[in-house]
Amino acid sequence: MAAKTRADLLKRLDSYWKMEAANALFVPVFLIWLAGGKVGWITLAPMAATVLLLVIGALYWRGKVRQLRGDGSEFPALLSRLSAWKAPALVLTLAGCATTLAGWWVPAWSSGLADRKVATACAVLAVLEYVNYYHRQLQHFDNRADFRRLLSGKGFRKSWLARNLEAAAQGS
Repeated sequence: MAAKTRADLLKRLDSYWKMEAANALFVPVFLIWLAGGKVGWITLAPMAATVLLLVIGALYWRGKVRQLRGDGSEFPALLSRLSAWKAPALVLTLAGCATTLAGWWVPAWSSGLADRKVATACAVLAVLEYVNYYHRQLQHFDNRADFRRLLSGKGFRKSWLARNLEAAAQGS
């Protein structure tokens, strides 16, 4: 049973990094398409933050899968790089939120309503991805045990990346 459980875990986690990597490409293309190709500068920072965080997620999950498969010799170096990207990702996310708000406060700075909506969607996604990776696990829909835990009122647990970064910082 443990081997099946481990194989199931690896299969699920292997899909995470692929999904995050695909979304790093798909999300901007889809949102630009939704805006009819009319996105302006207010969308660039939140879109860049979203893409950066999706890439961080893809790198983390790919590294985690490799570690669980026994090929994790590069995982500590990866964690070091992901830790170094925490502050820039936060700054870019906050800048994205600021440019989005600027676009709503001064509509002439945007390319129109669709641009402001896309900027807002990107800003929200960036904030959610930042929290999901560096602080609290927000995703609970793909794992029955996680979903039950959430519904039981136990709240959001610390994200796996946050746990790994803390462990690395403590030298374990």
